[in-house]
Amino acid sequence: MIPAFSIGRTQELLYELKDLIHENQGKEAAGGLHWNDLPVILDSPLAGRYTRAYRALREHWDDEALARVREGRVPLAFEQLFTVGDHEAHQRMVAHLAGTGRPAVVIAASGMCTGGRIVNYLKAMLGDPRHNVLFVGYQAAGTPGRELQTQGQGGRVELDGEIHEIKAGVDTIGGYSAHADRNGLIDFVTGMTRWPREIRLVHGDDQAKQALATELGRRYQDSAQKGKILTPL
Repeated sequence: MIPAFSIGRTQELLYELKDLIHENQGKEAAGGLHWNDLPVILDSPLAGRYTRAYRALREHWDDEALARVREGRVPLAFEQLFTVGDHEAHQRMVAHLAGTGRPAVVIAASGMCTGGRIVNYLKAMLGDPRHNVLFVGYQAAGTPGRELQTQGQGGRVELDGEIHEIKAGVDTIGGYSAHADRNGLIDFVTGMTRWPREIRLVHGDDQAKQALATELGRRYQDSAQKGKILTPL
């Protein structure tokens, strides 16, 4: 189970999964199932629509992606990819995978497990050690995703007001974040010809936001620019 945001992150994952399947074709993935037969389930209507939009924009793909097309490895479109549409189909898929334990990769929103279809998968499968949760993005403090990530296997997490034992494996990989870091954000602001008169820092942990606000405030003081930095709750 991979919690992922529907736009950008999901398409990156599909791109990488297609490559993994190609590199490991003929090899066993899990439970006697070969990589060639491993289902990749995209359970998000929004992600499905945007993935189709990405496919339609092939003329704007980079050289690497176009080279794969010429080799017959079309990114974002492969035989094992199944897109789940309506809510009834989603419920059936959750019940099927939870009941059978069939090896599969499920990508569903939301990325921090605050809602969406991933929560139903988690509620159905966290109590089964055959399953795994893979985080590929930052989990903000106070979200179920952060709690699940912190507690890990053997811990507990609250989902929809109910406590669930975490018997599934929990892993995290980095490198997929599309956000600029602290220095990147400072460079973005100070690289402008006219700096903003007001900046509101609304995303991130409180300590990190305050440190960024302090540094931005110092940069404004040292320059001839005028502005104020706000960190609203």
